Amino acid sequence: MYFNYVLLHIFAFMIGKRVDAAVFRTNDLRLTKERLLSDLSGCTIFEQQCSHLDENLSLLSCALDTAHSNKTQSSLHCQHKMWMYQAELLDNTFLDYQIKDRCHDEANILDCFNTSIKRIDCILKRKPSVRNKKCWWGISKIESIIFNDWQITENFLKNCMDDIEAHECGRVPADTKVLSQAYTLKCLQSKEEKIRPECQSEMNSLKEMKYSTLQLDKIVLAACNVDQSNYCPDELPGSLLMYKCLVRHKYERGMTKKCQNQLFYVQRNMIMNYKLSKGLVKSCKEDIRKYHCRKGVVEDKDVRLAQILLCLENVMHNETTKLSPECIGEMTDHRKMLMDDYRLSPELMQNCANDITMLCRGIEAGGKTIHCLMEHARPRKRKEKRISVACQKSLEDLVQEADPGEDWRVDPVLRKACKVVVDRACREVNGGNGRVMSCLMEKLGTSFMTSECETALLQIQYFISRDFKLDPQLYKACKFDAVTQCKARLLWADLNEHPSEKDPLILPCLYNYAYNSELRGILKPACEQQVRRAMRQRAVSVDLLPEIADTCIDDLANFCYENTGKGEEIMCLQGKLKELTPKCQKVVANFTETQSGHIELKAVVSTYCRVPIEKLCSSELKSKNEEDDILDCLITHKNNPEIKTNSKCKAAIEHEQLISLKDYRFTRKFKNACKPYVVRFCPKAQTKSQVVLCLSEIIRNDTLSRKKHTIYKECRQQLRSQLYQQKENIDLDPELKEACKKDLLEFCPTVPHGESAALECLQTAKGKLSDGCRKAIFVVRKQEFSDNAIDYHLMTNCSDMIDLYCHKTEPIVLLDCLKAHRQKVDFDNNCKIVVVNRMIEQNMDYRFNNHLQNSCKSDIKRYCSNIIANEPENIELEGKMLQCLKKKFRESKLEQPCENELANVLKEQALNYRLDPLLGKLCKAEIQTICAVPNDSITNFDGQVEECLKKALISRKIVSAECAQEVVNIIEEAEVDIEADPLLERACAVDLLKYCNNLERGAGRRLKCLKIILNDNTRELETGCQKELSNRLEMYRHVAAINVIDDLSDVYDGISSSPSKIYFMVIGISIVGLIFIFGLYCGRITKRAMYIKRK
Repeated sequence: MYFNYVLLHIFAFMIGKRVDAAVFRTNDLRLTKERLLSDLSGCTIFEQQCSHLDENLSLLSCALDTAHSNKTQSSLHCQHKMWMYQAELLDNTFLDYQIKDRCHDEANILDCFNTSIKRIDCILKRKPSVRNKKCWWGISKIESIIFNDWQITENFLKNCMDDIEAHECGRVPADTKVLSQAYTLKCLQSKEEKIRPECQSEMNSLKEMKYSTLQLDKIVLAACNVDQSNYCPDELPGSLLMYKCLVRHKYERGMTKKCQNQLFYVQRNMIMNYKLSKGLVKSCKEDIRKYHCRKGVVEDKDVRLAQILLCLENVMHNETTKLSPECIGEMTDHRKMLMDDYRLSPELMQNCANDITMLCRGIEAGGKTIHCLMEHARPRKRKEKRISVACQKSLEDLVQEADPGEDWRVDPVLRKACKVVVDRACREVNGGNGRVMSCLMEKLGTSFMTSECETALLQIQYFISRDFKLDPQLYKACKFDAVTQCKARLLWADLNEHPSEKDPLILPCLYNYAYNSELRGILKPACEQQVRRAMRQRAVSVDLLPEIADTCIDDLANFCYENTGKGEEIMCLQGKLKELTPKCQKVVANFTETQSGHIELKAVVSTYCRVPIEKLCSSELKSKNEEDDILDCLITHKNNPEIKTNSKCKAAIEHEQLISLKDYRFTRKFKNACKPYVVRFCPKAQTKSQVVLCLSEIIRNDTLSRKKHTIYKECRQQLRSQLYQQKENIDLDPELKEACKKDLLEFCPTVPHGESAALECLQTAKGKLSDGCRKAIFVVRKQEFSDNAIDYHLMTNCSDMIDLYCHKTEPIVLLDCLKAHRQKVDFDNNCKIVVVNRMIEQNMDYRFNNHLQNSCKSDIKRYCSNIIANEPENIELEGKMLQCLKKKFRESKLEQPCENELANVLKEQALNYRLDPLLGKLCKAEIQTICAVPNDSITNFDGQVEECLKKALISRKIVSAECAQEVVNIIEEAEVDIEADPLLERACAVDLLKYCNNLERGAGRRLKCLKIILNDNTRELETGCQKELSNRLEMYRHVAAINVIDDLSDVYDGISSSPSKIYFMVIGISIVGLIFIFGLYCGRITKRAMYIKRK
C-alpha cells in the first residue's frame, strides 16, 4: 500500500502538485513499482541500490540511506523528494494506513488512533509493549527514518510546508548527527523575501533557540527552552546541570508537553545505550573499565544501562572495592530515572502492558504506575486483580536495577510520601546502606507513620523482602553465612545468572539458623542480629514473608482479602488454619511455631501492647532470657486495668492464646517441655487442648496413686500454666465451650467469658445443665481440685491470702492451706466465700477431695463400688459416695485413715450445714422455718443450724421423716467420733487432753472415755464439758428409742452388716427348709383326703 503511495507522490512532484489523501485513497491501487522507478529515473543511486526491494518502508529507508551518504549524495531535486516522504511519516493519515494493518492485534497501539494526541508520539512511546514482530518491525523502521528533530520542529513543518514545497527546499543531511531541518532552513533563509509571514515567524523561533548551532544531543535543551527559564533560571544553559534540573521537574504541572516528551526520549535512549548519558560516562568511565562492566560486549555494540548499573552496584556492595563519589552520584540519578517512569523499562512495558491497561489505566507516570503494579502484585489481591507472573518478574528486575532498598530517595513515590516521616523520625539517621529504610520500617505502627508512607513503603518492601541482597544491612552482615550455610551466590548480581536459577530461599534459610534453638550459634552474631531485625520488621505484613505469601497466595485472596491492617493477614491465616490448603497450612504452622517463642514476630502484640509491656513486664523485657516470657507476662496481667482498658492489646493477647490451642507446638515452652510425653502418651491428640487433657489425666492419676510422677516437673509446670489459662476464659477450652454452647446462651447470656465468670456461672446452674455440659464441667472441676494452682477464680480472689498465709505451700494443695486459715480474723471475706464454695463442691463428689479419695480407696472398693458402677461416668455423684461412707462410719467399719478423714469432713459439716448437701436438701423446709438464723451467710461456721435441728428432733418438731432420719444419722456419727460433734469437742477440749489424750480416734472411744470420767466420783470434768456431755447423752438415749426399723430393707441391711450374719443365714435357711418339708407333707394328706372323698 505504502509503495503505491510513494509512487503517487513522486508523480505529483513531477507535475509540481501536492496530493490530497482522498486522491490517494482513490488511485493507490493503480500505482506500481515500475511507475516509481520511472519517476525517479533521475535519482541514479536510488535506482542502483534500491530497485530490488519490494517492502515500502525498506524502499524508503534505502532511499534515505543513499541521500545520507557523502559519497552518494543525491541531487537536490531527489533530496527534496525524499524529504517530502519523510514529512509524510508524521502525518496521521499515513500512520492510519501504515500501522493499523500491521498492528491489528496490539490494543495499546490501536488506542493511539482513538486519542487526540499526536499519533507518532503515542506509537513510539508504546513501542516497548508490542509483542507482534511485524508491528514492532514497522514501528522501529519508522522511528529510524523520521526526522531526528521532529519534536522541536513540529510547528515549523506545519507552517512552512507550502514554502518548502514551492521552492523545493527539502534537504536530507549527509551526516545523520546533524539536525534534520538544518539545510532545509538554510534553503528557506536564502529565499527569505519570498517566504510567507507565518513561515518566517517559525524560522525566527528556530533562530532564537540557536537551532543552526544546536547539536543532536542538546536537542532536549531546545525543546525545553521555555522551561529552562521557568524552573532552572540559575543553571547554565546547555550544561549537564541544566539537564538534571529539567529532569527533576519533569512531572511538574507547568512543564511543557514538548519538553516532557523530549526528556523521555533522551532517557529512553540512555536506557538502551548507557553511552548516551554523558554524566554517567564521564563520572564512571574509569570504574566501568576497571571492573570490566562491558564484559561480553564488543566495543561498537550498544550496552544497556541496566548491565552497567548492576555491575557497578556489584562493586558497591563488595566491601573490598570502592567506587568514586562522582560515579555513585550518577548511579543514584539513573536509578531514580528508572523508578520515575515505567516506560523507560522495555521489559516492563512489554510484560506489563495488559496489566497496566486492566489495573493501572489512566495513572500518571512519576513512579505511580510502578507502585500501582506493585500494589497488585501483593497476594491479598484476588486472582483477577493480580499482575501476571511475567510482569512481576519485570518488576523484580527493575527493583534490583534501581535498588531502592539501598537509598529510599531513588523511588519518587516513596520519597514524596515519606519525606515528612523521615524529617520527623529519622532525621538523625545517615543516608545510604538501607539505614533510612530500616528506620521507616521501625516506625510502622507508631504516631510518626502516615498512611501514605506506610502504603508506599510496604509496596516496595514486598519486592525487597523477596531477595535478601536488596536489604543492604542484611546482605552486608550475612553475605558470608549466606554463601557458606545457604549456598547463596558470591556476587551481589550475577549477570550470567539465568533467572530460573535464582534461589529465593536464602532468607528462610538464614531465618531457620537464627530461630532454631538447635542451630543457634552457627551464624555470626551480626548476621543473626540483622536476620532478627529483618524478620521483626517484616512481621507487620504477610506480604513481606515470601515463603508464606507465595505459598498461600490463593488462601489469602479467598479468606483474608479484607484483613489489611498491620499483622492482620497472618492472624487471619492462623485463624483459618484448618481450612487452608495443605502446603499453606504447613508453612503457616511452621511460622506460628517459630513465632510462639519470639514476641518481636508478633506484630500486633508488639504494636498495641508496647506501653503495657514497658509498664508491667519491664523485668522480662530487660532480662531477655526467654523471649516468650514477655507474652507469658502479658497473659498473666491480661485482666490488669492497664490492659483491660487497651482493647486492641487484650484482643491481640487473646488471639495468641486462641491460636496456640490449634497445636501444642504453637506454645514454645510447652512444646519443649512436653513433646516427649505427647509423643509417648497422647499420639492421637490433634489440638493442644486435647494434649492438655490427656497429660493432665496422667498427672492426676499419679497424684492419686501417690507414685513417682511419670511426667517431669518442667512439663507439669507448663501444663499448669495452660490449664490456668483455660480456666480464665472458656473460649480457651474448646471442648468445654462446645459442650456448653446452648447452656451458655440459656443461663449465662450476658456473662463475659473471661476472668472465669462464665465457668462460675455454669457451676451455679449445674442442676439445670445439659448432660454434655455437666460432664465437661465435671472434668474441669476435677482438674482444679487435683491442682489448685489452675483454679483461676480461687487464685485471683485469694491472691492476698495466699501471699499472707500460704506463700510456702505447694501450689497443688493451696485450698487445704486456705481452708485451715479461713477462720482467721483478717481473712478476706471474698476469698472465704470462694473457699467455702469449693468445700461444698468437694462434698458433692469424693473425686473432688484427693485426701478423702486416697484415704478411703479400699473402703470405697469394698463397700461402695456399686455406686460407681451404677452412675454414669464423669457425672457428679451429688454426695452419694459420702453418704455410703458415713453409713459405714456409723457402723465403725472404715479403716483408720478413711475414718479420720471422714471425721474431718463431718466436723466441717456440723459447723456449716451447707457443706452437707443431703441435709440441706432433705431439711430445707425445717432450716428455713424452725432453724432460720438472722444474717446467715455461706461463711457462717458456728454450727447453730445443726444444733437447732438436733433440738427440733428431740422436741419432735421435725415433720419430714427423711429429715428426721438424716438428723438421727448425724447424731449417731457424733457417737462414733467426737470430732463429728465440734461443739462438744470444743467444750471438752481440756478434759480430752487431760484424760483421753492417748486413745485412738473413732469407734466412740473418746466419748466413752468422757462418759467414764463423768460417772467417776474421783475425777471431775470441766463444768462446760459436763453440761454439754450430759445433754449429748440424753440426746443419744432419745435417738436410740426412736431409731426403729422402718422396712424390710433395713432388716436386710442390718443382718448383712452384722458380724453374726452367717448364723442368721443358717437359721433362715433352716426355717425355709422346714416350711418346704411341711408343705410336701400337707400336700400328700390333702391329696389323699380328696381321693377318698371322690371314691
